[in-house]
Amino acid sequence: MLTRRRASVLRLIIDEYIMTATPVPSEALAHKYALGVSPATVRNDMATLEDGGYISRRHISGGGIPTDQGYRYYVESLMREEDVPVDERLMVSHLFFLVERELEEWNRLAAALLARTLNSVAIVSFPKAARTRLKHIELVALQELLALLVVVLRGTRLRRQLIAFDEAVTQDELNAISNRLNALCEGMTRPQIVACADRLSSQEGGIARAVVQVMEKEDALRYGELCVEGVRHILGQPEFSGGEKTMALLDLLEGGRLVTSILPETVAPDGVQVIIGSENREDAMRECSVVLAGYGVPDEVGGALAVLGPTRMPYDRAVSRVRFIGSLMSDLIGQLYRERRPG
Repeated sequence: MLTRRRASVLRLIIDEYIMTATPVPSEALAHKYALGVSPATVRNDMATLEDGGYISRRHISGGGIPTDQGYRYYVESLMREEDVPVDERLMVSHLFFLVERELEEWNRLAAALLARTLNSVAIVSFPKAARTRLKHIELVALQELLALLVVVLRGTRLRRQLIAFDEAVTQDELNAISNRLNALCEGMTRPQIVACADRLSSQEGGIARAVVQVMEKEDALRYGELCVEGVRHILGQPEFSGGEKTMALLDLLEGGRLVTSILPETVAPDGVQVIIGSENREDAMRECSVVLAGYGVPDEVGGALAVLGPTRMPYDRAVSRVRFIGSLMSDLIGQLYRERRPG
C-alpha cells in the first residue's frame, strides 16, 4: 500500500497524463497543486513510485508516465467514479424512448452514445437468449426441389437456410409443414424439439432437424452480433497516430476477432470490469484498456457493452457511462422480456 501522499502524487500524475499524454514532471505537480511539499520531495516520491512499478521515467529527472500497475492501483483504490449528470441521463433515456422497442436500434444507439461521449471505440452485442427458443418458421418455395427455411428465434434476429427435397414440393405443402411445426414447436428449446420427432412425418422431421441445426449454432455463440462505433476516435489518439501497432489494432477491430479478443467468456449483467494494457489477451491491445459490463435479465437473455481506448483513458467517466447505459439497457430488456413472456 502507498502512503497517502504518494497515492495522491500517483493520482495527480495519472490525471495529468490522461489530459496531456506527455510525461508529468515533479515541478509541474508541486507548482500546480497545493501538495504542501517541495519539488524535491515530490521527486523522491516519484522515485519511490518508479521503484514500486507504478510509473516509469525515461531518465531520473524526467517526468512520470503511469504503468499498467499504476493504472490498476488508480482504478481500484484512487479513482472517484464520476456521476452521470442528470441532464445527460434524461437525454439518453429520451433517445432510447424515441427508438421505442427496436432492439437493433438500441444497440446502435448505445454504441454511438458511448463512442461519442468517451471518444473511444464502443462495442455492443445484440441481446442473446441463454436458451434459444423457437418463435416460428416459414418455408418459401424457390424451385421444385428447393425451399428457403426462415427460422425466427425469440430475442434474436431471423436465420435462413436452404432446404433440398427428394421430391417436388408446392408452396401449399410447405405452408402445411410450417403450420404443423409452428403449432407443435413454438416456444420450445432445442432438446424439446428433438423430443417431438416421433410426432412428425418424414418431411416434417427433416425440416425440424434443420431447425435444430440452426438453433445449435445459435446456442454455441457466446454473444449476439456486434455493433461497433468510433474506430476513428482511437486513431486520433497520439498513441495510435501510425505505425505497426496501429495497423495491428485496426486488423483486430476490422477482422472479426472482437469477441475472442475483448469480451470474456461470460459477463454478468451487473458491475463493471476494467481490463488494462498487458491484462488483454491480444498483443495488439497491450496499449489499450477496455471497460465493459453485461446487460439483460440473468439466466434468460443478455449481452455486453464495452469501450476500448488507450490505457490513458478517463476511467472515471468510462466506468460511470458504461455502468449507466448497461443498467438502462437491462431495464429496457427486462421490461420487454416480461411483456413477451408467456403467461
